[in-house]
Amino acid sequence: MGKHEIRMRRQRLTARGTERFRNYDAVLRQHEQEKRMKKIVRVFTFFVLIAGIIVLYVMVNRWEKKAKSKEAPKKEVRVNSNR
Repeated sequence: MGKHEIRMRRQRLTARGTERFRNYDAVLRQHEQEKRMKKIVRVFTFFVLIAGIIVLYVMVNRWEKKAKSKEAPKKEVRVNSNR
C-alpha cells in the first residue's frame, strides 16, 4: 500500500445501522419545522430592525426641528428712549 493510498472499508448493514433510518420521516418533518421557524425568526428580526431604524430616523428629525426652532433668532423691537 502506497503512502497516500486510501482504503475504503466495506461496511455491512447491521440491525443497529438500519435503526437510524427507521424514523427518517419524523426526522425530515422535524427538520422542515426547524427550517420554517428559522425563516420566521429571520423575517421577524429584519422587520424589527427596519422598524427600529425608521423610528430612530423620525426621532432624529423631530429633535433637529426642535433644535432649529430654538436657534432661530426672534426679532426684537427696541425702542430708544434717550432722544
